[in-house]
Amino acid sequence: MNRQRRAIAPKNYAEATTDLSDIGDNVEGFKLPGKGRKRGNGKMFHRDLDAVIRSPTSVDIDQAKRNIQYGNEMLDRIQKEVEREVKRSRARVSDLEQQREAVQRDIDLNRSITSKLRTIPDDVFSIIFEYYIEGAVGANPWILMGVCRQWRAAAIQARRIWSKISLTHAIHDTNVPHERRNFGYEICHTVPLLQRALDRAAGAPLHISLNFDHNQNSHIDGDADTPSHQLVKILKDKKAYLNIYKLETENTSTKWMKKAQFDGFEFPALEIAKITTSSRDLNVRIEKTARRLRFLHLENKLGDALDWDLSNMNCLVHLCLSGCVLGVLCGSETIQMVRSASQLTELTLRNLKISSLSDDQSFSAPSLLTLNLWATELECKLDLPNLQTLNIGNSTISKSETNLLVFPSLTSLTVSNFGPEDLLHIRALKPLSLDIVIYSTLALIPRLEEILENVFLPGHLPVRALHLSTDIDPTSLSQFVCSIPHLEEFEFEGLIEPPKEFFDDLAGCSLTTETRATNGKPICTSLKKIRVAIPPDIPPAAEEVIIKWFRKAMEVRKKGMYPINEAFYSEGDCDTWVSVF
Repeated sequence: MNRQRRAIAPKNYAEATTDLSDIGDNVEGFKLPGKGRKRGNGKMFHRDLDAVIRSPTSVDIDQAKRNIQYGNEMLDRIQKEVEREVKRSRARVSDLEQQREAVQRDIDLNRSITSKLRTIPDDVFSIIFEYYIEGAVGANPWILMGVCRQWRAAAIQARRIWSKISLTHAIHDTNVPHERRNFGYEICHTVPLLQRALDRAAGAPLHISLNFDHNQNSHIDGDADTPSHQLVKILKDKKAYLNIYKLETENTSTKWMKKAQFDGFEFPALEIAKITTSSRDLNVRIEKTARRLRFLHLENKLGDALDWDLSNMNCLVHLCLSGCVLGVLCGSETIQMVRSASQLTELTLRNLKISSLSDDQSFSAPSLLTLNLWATELECKLDLPNLQTLNIGNSTISKSETNLLVFPSLTSLTVSNFGPEDLLHIRALKPLSLDIVIYSTLALIPRLEEILENVFLPGHLPVRALHLSTDIDPTSLSQFVCSIPHLEEFEFEGLIEPPKEFFDDLAGCSLTTETRATNGKPICTSLKKIRVAIPPDIPPAAEEVIIKWFRKAMEVRKKGMYPINEAFYSEGDCDTWVSVF
């Protein structure tokens, strides 16, 4: 049954009092207007429905204005009460949060006590710290000492992490954190600091770096009793030189080295020496006493640093000879020095010009396996029968027919900015991994054609793996690669994208018309691995087309029984390769 709606009798809103004095500042328990809802004086609010429906009179308007004023004042007081309540609530919440944080700190403190890290002995921490110092870039003991008291105590007891000591002139304190952060050295420019460093190392193998540059004249001029030379005297008095396994003089001036007293020094533990600033006294001590030396880097500054006698260094396997400027002339003494290193397996020549006074004198090293030539001119014959790896960059060799580079055991060749006329002098018998990097100028644009015509002759360089990096127009890329009959691995990197014709030849047909090649075969039928680096500056649409050609060429080869096992492309970053399959 439908219930009839009951009409609500209209109330006279004008009967509501306008006296607000009885409300007061405290409005707690204040009741909103409406039936049965009282305000402070117990009187009722009434609404005049007729005043809303009909046109209001002046009395209605005045009454409405008084009601609005009353409502606004009431809202202001309620708002103030709300703000007071919110403030009290926030204060209470803040107190509770502080209590929660205090309890959490107590839990974390007790949890740290039960952590397994707290049970690790200090000697185990010392081993972990040593691996950290040796493996991390910019690692230094001061980072470890700032973690907690236990780590600080363990770090102080770890002798090897304090073994990197830099002897230097008096420097401003602001430079010390920079040196420590970047190189991890214990910076010692006073005698007490050096004594503390040696005490912490406590007989561990030492890495000593001499950093007395020419800009600190106040500490270089004078006799050998200057503060900087006193540091060398401390090494001698404590016999710390007996524990030096690595020695560097990279940033030390020649004037300081000549005044330093190295007489009586012995280096029985020395394994690595980087002598970029030479002293005849120091050279002799290393020659006679460094029997365990494995790596030696010598830099020619005054013409007297590349005449060492290496015959006593039976453990020397890597020798690096460098000139401070391009084309430092070295003669027979350098050739003789290399000959005296009977166990040498790797030789690096940089910024040098080596020539012999006699045609009969050859650059001989029977045990040499790797030769690196950077910005070096060779004007002598090379006798390297066991050489396996040859890296050439910005270097030249004599154009005489008697100075051919004959390497019967060569298996890997890297060429950078090395002209084809120089490659003509290379003779190799075994399969090679050839890495050619060519950056052209306008005068050298036909280099690919020159290499094709003059170098890759049958039986000349039996290349199995080729990495070609060039910025010249690769229109003859197919012909160039095809000239290597037994090529198994190929990588192309250039500033210009490989042409579509290269992928057509790679597939053995036209990728658009599917017309077979004249001989019916793709190029490089023995190819098993290929990588193509897409230039980073080409439009995305062109990049998608290259990838499409590349993928389709691999599919065609697979159907034609000439599959390639690995095919990758990179999008501007040769460190990340993506398979086309």
